[in-house]
Amino acid sequence: MAVCKRCGERKRRRPRSCSRCDSGWDRADTTADVADLAVNTGVLGWVGRGIAGVARLVVRALD
Repeated sequence: MAVCKRCGERKRRRPRSCSRCDSGWDRADTTADVADLAVNTGVLGWVGRGIAGVARLVVRALD
């Protein structure tokens, strides 16, 4: 079993949180970090252009 870094209590396997102090992997912080990285690198623009390109191909195929 793993040991909590905050309280020293034995906890379930990683990345699960400690049942005593509820410390562990914080999904909200991780999600915010990933979203910030995506905006800063312009990934969302690439995804938008990709979806628009696929939509154009589908419209051409249906015509």
